[in-house]
Amino acid sequence: MNATNLKKYMPYLAALIALAYFGFYAYTARPRKSAPAGEFDYYNFGRIPVIDGGRQKPIDTVARSTLMIITHRQSFYDYDEKKPTRHAATKWLLDVLITPPTSGEMFPEVLFVNRGADQPSWSHKVFRIENDELLRMLNLEMRDGLRYSFNEIVFDAQGAVRQQFRVYLLELRRAKQKDAKNHDLLESKVVELYDHLQLMNRLSAHMAPLVIPNADGTDQWKTFADAANRFGARTTELPDGPDAKTYEYYRALLQHYDRGEKAAFNHKLAEFLKYLEAEGRMGRADLEVFFNEFAPFYHCLELYVVLALVTGLSWLSPDWSDPVRRSAFAAMSVTFVVHTAGLILRMILQERMFVFVTNLYSSAVFIGLGCVFVCLIVEWIFHNGIAIVVGSATGFCTLIIAHILSLDGDTMIMMQAVLDTNFWLATHVTCITLGYTTAFVAGGMGIAYIFLGLFTDKLRGDGSANLTRMTYGVLCAGMFLSFVGTVLGGLWADYSWGRFWGWDPKENGALLIVIWIALILHARWGGMVKHRGVAVLSVLGIIVTSWSWFGTNFLGVGLHAYGGAKGAAMAALILIDLGFLAIAGLGCLPLEMWQSFRQDVPAQPPGAPAPMLPSAPPGAITPAAS
Repeated sequence: MNATNLKKYMPYLAALIALAYFGFYAYTARPRKSAPAGEFDYYNFGRIPVIDGGRQKPIDTVARSTLMIITHRQSFYDYDEKKPTRHAATKWLLDVLITPPTSGEMFPEVLFVNRGADQPSWSHKVFRIENDELLRMLNLEMRDGLRYSFNEIVFDAQGAVRQQFRVYLLELRRAKQKDAKNHDLLESKVVELYDHLQLMNRLSAHMAPLVIPNADGTDQWKTFADAANRFGARTTELPDGPDAKTYEYYRALLQHYDRGEKAAFNHKLAEFLKYLEAEGRMGRADLEVFFNEFAPFYHCLELYVVLALVTGLSWLSPDWSDPVRRSAFAAMSVTFVVHTAGLILRMILQERMFVFVTNLYSSAVFIGLGCVFVCLIVEWIFHNGIAIVVGSATGFCTLIIAHILSLDGDTMIMMQAVLDTNFWLATHVTCITLGYTTAFVAGGMGIAYIFLGLFTDKLRGDGSANLTRMTYGVLCAGMFLSFVGTVLGGLWADYSWGRFWGWDPKENGALLIVIWIALILHARWGGMVKHRGVAVLSVLGIIVTSWSWFGTNFLGVGLHAYGGAKGAAMAALILIDLGFLAIAGLGCLPLEMWQSFRQDVPAQPPGAPAPMLPSAPPGAITPAAS
C-alpha cells in the first residue's frame, strides 16, 4: 500500500484498532463458568451478592474497593515469590475471611482449622505506606511499591508485638485526641494506617459485609458473625429459610477454603450460585462483576493520553498532520462511545437512569465525557486538531482525578440523603456539571493558545482567530449552562431547604462561574481584550471552576461539603491552581517573545539603515491585534 492509500484508509484503521483494544478487554472480562482445573474459583465467588455501604453489590466489589483503599490497586501481588504474581482481589478477601482477627474472638471451632491458624492474610504486602516519617517511626525500610504486610508492621520475628508498633500506638492515641482538621501530615497518615488495619480486622471478624438475608425477605441483612452467633457450628437441624440456607452455604465455602479443598469449594460454590439464581437474589451482580473486570474508564484514560500525544506530535510533520488528525478523530469517537457506555452501565447498576452525577467520582467521569463530546463537535467544525488534543487531555486529566477519588472505596455510594432526588439530580446537577465542562474546555483551549503561540507558528494567519472563535463558542455555551444550572439549583434549594439562596460555598462558586464567563464575554464584546486576552482569562476560569467543583467540597462547611475536610486534597488543589496561574502569567509575556507573532527581520551590516517593514495586508493577524 502506497502512502496515498495509507493516508486515505488511516481513519478506518484507527477506529478498528480502538475497537479491537476495547474488544480485547471486554472479552477477557466475560463471565466464566468455572475456574481453571486445580484452582479455586475466585471469579465466581466474587458474584455472591452482599449488602455493603447501603447497597447490594457482588462481593467482588467489596474486595476491590477495600484493596483500593489500603493498597491503591484492585488486585494484589505476592512479592515473596521469585517473580511477583498478580492475584484477584477475591483471593485476598478469602484469605482475610479465614484469618482470625487480632483479638482472636471469631469462632475458631467453626472455621479456623488449618490455614486459618497460620494467618495467611497477615503475610500479604498490601498496606501502602507513603510517608517517610511514618516508615521511620515503624522502622520499615522504603521499598519499591511502598507496600507492607500486617506481620511486618505489627510483629517481630518471634511473633511478639514490635516496640516500634507500640511507639506508633502512642502517636495514634495522641493524634486521636486532636480534631482531624488540625492534623499535620504525619498525624493524618498515622490515623489513616490505623483505619486500614481496622478495615481488615472488621472483615476478618466478619463484621462486614452483610451476607445473610433476613428470613422475612426484608433488606435488613445480617453479617456472618451475627448468623454464627445464632446458628453456631450446627450442620443439621437448621431452620428453613433463606438466612439459614445462605449461612450453611457460606460457612461451607469458608471451611473448604480454609482446608485447601479446591474441588469441594468449587462444587459447593456452583450449588450456592444456582440456589441464589433460583431465589432471584443475584440481581445485577453479574453485570457489576463484568463492569469491574472491564474497567472501561481506565482503558479510556489510556487511549486519551495516546491520542493527545500522537495528535500533538503529528504537527511536526505537515504531510502527515491531516491524516493523523482524522485518524485520531475516529479513534476518539470510538473511545467516547465506550466512555458513554461505561457511564450508562453505572446508571443501570445504581438504578438511576439519566442521573449522570451522583457523587464526586461520577462528576469527574461525566465532566471528562462532556469535554470529549464538546471537543468532537468543535473538531468537526474547525478541522485543525487542536480540539482533539484539548479533548483528549481534559478527558485524561478528569479520569485521573476520578481514579484518585476511587481510592476512597466504592464509587457508587450516593451523596447526602437530602440530595437523593432523581429529578433534580438529572436536571440541576447535570446542567451545572456541563457548565463546569465547558469552562474546562475553554480553559484548555486557552492553554493551547498560549503554548502554541509561544513555541510554534501554528497561530500565524487565521490560526489565532480560529482558536479564539472555538474558545468563544464554548464560553457562550458555558454561560447558558452555568446560568440555567444555577437557577435550577435555587429552585431545588427552595424545594429541599425552604430558601432559594443561602450564600453556601457551593452556591457562591456556581455564581462565580457565571460572573467570570460573563466577564470574559463582555470584555471581548467591549474590545478590552482580544485573542490573547480571551485565552488568558479562560485559563484563569479553570481556577474559578475547580474551586466551585472541587474545592468547596473540602471546606467542611455548608450543605454541599460532600468530601469532608481533607487537608491533603486542598493542598493538591492549591498547587495545581498555582500551575494554571503560572500558565496565565506566560500568556502575559510581550508578544515579541511569541513565536507565532514575532517579526523575523534579517540581520543588517553595521551602519546600514533599518529596513522598512511592509504594511500588513487587510485582515492579517498582527501582534497588536492579538
